[in-house]
Amino acid sequence: MAHVHLLKIRVYLSHHSYFTILENSNIDQFKKNLEEISNTNQLRFDEFFKTEFLSEYTSFTFLDDMFEKSGFKVEAADDSKAIPDQEWEDFIIANTSFERWEDMQKAAAVAVLSKRMHLGLK
Repeated sequence: MAHVHLLKIRVYLSHHSYFTILENSNIDQFKKNLEEISNTNQLRFDEFFKTEFLSEYTSFTFLDDMFEKSGFKVEAADDSKAIPDQEWEDFIIANTSFERWEDMQKAAAVAVLSKRMHLGLK
């Protein structure tokens, strides 16, 4: 894990003043968040595909709705393995703003981890 050695990060503004981005207490929280993220090995579908993400990038609000509309029965994690890859890709292209399922998964992971990284910061 990268260590943050700066007490404050400042951005020089045009009027010779400084704007503090991270205060000392935020750095400690940020480091704690990064440690927790680095200990994350996997995420469940319901952690990945929250309502906020689905609403922004798909025509669905809930993950269950997406699976139901797909026509594939997904009630447990292993059920998704039985879905034919190309049929799922076609569904993703038709019903989301993504060109590939892999891209959707990556975007969801970035959203979740970014949110976790900023937890508790002022």
